[in-house]
Amino acid sequence: HKHDALKVKLPEIVAKVNGHDIKRDLITRELKKAVEQYKKRGMALTGDQEKSAAKSLIEDEIGRTLLVLKAKDSGAKVSEKMLSARLKEVKSKFKSDSIFEHRLADRGMTVDQYRHELEIDMYMDQIIKKEIEPKIKIAEKDSQDYYNKNKKKFESPEKIRASVMLLNFSPSEGKAGEQAVLKKFESILDQVKNGTGFDDMAKKHSQDSLASKGGDLGFFTRKQMLPAFSDRAFKMKVGEISEIFRTGHGFHVLKVTDKKPGGLSPFEAEKAKIEKFLTNKKVSQATRDYIEMLKKQAKIKTYF
Repeated sequence: HKHDALKVKLPEIVAKVNGHDIKRDLITRELKKAVEQYKKRGMALTGDQEKSAAKSLIEDEIGRTLLVLKAKDSGAKVSEKMLSARLKEVKSKFKSDSIFEHRLADRGMTVDQYRHELEIDMYMDQIIKKEIEPKIKIAEKDSQDYYNKNKKKFESPEKIRASVMLLNFSPSEGKAGEQAVLKKFESILDQVKNGTGFDDMAKKHSQDSLASKGGDLGFFTRKQMLPAFSDRAFKMKVGEISEIFRTGHGFHVLKVTDKKPGGLSPFEAEKAKIEKFLTNKKVSQATRDYIEMLKKQAKIKTYF
């Protein structure tokens, strides 16, 4: 991957934190990533902008270093075994190791560098869990207030689940072709009315990509489906089968299989999610405050 050279020139060691060196390579890698992202959005960074981006990356790294040093001081451990297990967990989200490594290469990273990043994250997690999270409490009133102020977020539209059958028809086959397709459809529907499963008939006769699933469209809102489908489906009852209708693709029949009423999800159903969201927000802020406190107590020298 060809990376354009950066405009800023960084010294080999950009900062010292309690005697611990922060090296240029890490900052360069992150800065290149940021420059690339701005470039993709059509914004090339000037030399001054690059300089201030580098400064804020160095500040972030000082914060991370302080958290790791504090974690180690307070007895946190990250063993090879823990690290390998965590790496395995991350890799399992990718189809193969080579796809994972390719994704890293796109970010300008080797597996070893990524492993080191994971180790830092694990140390930071331990200190946050030990020093910060236990002090965070979310009062029920705060969750209730958030719910009341953001009710829009907890509203959901009515959803319907339906299955569909399609028989293709090409206008070039004329009136006779159209009649033949309709006749075939009517005989299929007669079998359904006499107790043959709609999904079995869809698997056997339907001519679209959903045939293998018995024509199941899954749940959808009114807006997610073409009006030809949703206008009909939302007027039907569960178990009801529509009349044959035509679109540009051919002739269709719909069966409504389930309904979920829309409306406001009650506070009780959302409470745990809201608490988690508010906790994460407070933990982030408290971590920033904690880093500021560590910075005041630390010996920090920057060389850029």
